[in-house]
Amino acid sequence: MKKSYYFAEMSSSYDAEIQDLLNDSEGKSALKARLKEKRQELASILPMIEFAPEMVVPVFYDAFSFANPKAMAAVVDCEPDDGDFPGWDHVAPLVTVAEWAAPYLAAVLAERAGEEFMVTAASLEFIRKFDHSAPPAAAEDDEDADRERSDDDDGRDDDGGDRDLAEAGDDWLGEQGFDSLKS
Repeated sequence: MKKSYYFAEMSSSYDAEIQDLLNDSEGKSALKARLKEKRQELASILPMIEFAPEMVVPVFYDAFSFANPKAMAAVVDCEPDDGDFPGWDHVAPLVTVAEWAAPYLAAVLAERAGEEFMVTAASLEFIRKFDHSAPPAAAEDDEDADRERSDDDDGRDDDGGDRDLAEAGDDWLGEQGFDSLKS
């Protein structure tokens, strides 16, 4: 799925936020309970829609269904600072908001930045549900990269020295006032 820089960055942040909500400190599933908490806290986290929307979007987790994925794909390719970024009035007909989310939608839309936030929220949920573009298989990439490194790398850094990365890191830590790892 093609995404604008804004939505690529935001979807990464949103994914990290959802990952944080998934499990409790004991590793048990906590998503349902944590989403409920977020929804109950909406009034207190609402100011964050302007500077950290990815922290508020979980309130709308699974709240949208998308009748026109092709049109939503065009939305996630837009940048907020460009003239082509759609308003909520353009996006609202492309989505169906779950009945349980109606009070949250009303609360958000009452805010000055509410409409732009709702476009972001719907777009991030669309990306979460439909962006199946995963990075290539790590095993293949790692083997190819290792092969290329062994062909191209002679064990030296760019200026030809034989410095080991661990040694360079140890030296840097020493310069920062930390004790050396060398014995």
